[in-house]
Amino acid sequence: MSDDESYCLTDIYPIEQTIEIYKYTFFDNINLKIKGQELQNVNTQPSTGLLPWPASSILANYISKYNQEFKDKNILELGSGVGIGALVASKYTDRVMITDGDDKIFDLLDENLQLNQELFRIKPIIKLLLWGENQTLQNFEFHSYDTIIGSDLIYVNDSIDPLFYTVDKLLSMNSESTFYLSFLDRKNHLPVIEKVSLKYKFNMISINLNDFIEKPISNSKMFKFTRM
Repeated sequence: MSDDESYCLTDIYPIEQTIEIYKYTFFDNINLKIKGQELQNVNTQPSTGLLPWPASSILANYISKYNQEFKDKNILELGSGVGIGALVASKYTDRVMITDGDDKIFDLLDENLQLNQELFRIKPIIKLLLWGENQTLQNFEFHSYDTIIGSDLIYVNDSIDPLFYTVDKLLSMNSESTFYLSFLDRKNHLPVIEKVSLKYKFNMISINLNDFIEKPISNSKMFKFTRM
């Protein structure tokens, strides 16, 4: 990711104090309290990381229902935002790394951990990570994560290659290691995702949302990627 692409909206628009608490219920009797902002206009929102994005609930529902897939894994979440996916995952493993490219939201993330500390035995770690070849990636041990998770990470096609470059560097080389991705396909990103995931030698497996979501949101998708 270039220097021009690595800036955040918080560098342009000051963060407004309109934080609210949202409540979520997932499988396995998980109830979350999450501080965040209501989505108004993504083009002028102070930071996308302050938003409880819709696809994060898809990911959280999957993790909580199929929790055996995440039990005792070394898990990293990309673009964590308010931390919904990582928080749910923290119920099933003591090794959760929360990452985001906007360190201005880390105080809010930490507050959300405190609000839901009954979920985990060992508090997840929060760390800065930009996608692509950059210095922040060098602060992580390569090929050390059994599972990588992410939700609503894709808004423009140009972000897809840096995303998979990062996943390729951090995901374990074990054939069972998996990258789980949920998102709303707003601009038909699938052809590029298929091409780029193949470039990095990942199998792309579609997940049927109807198996765990009563009424999936229009254009919502979820995939898991495993090494070839």
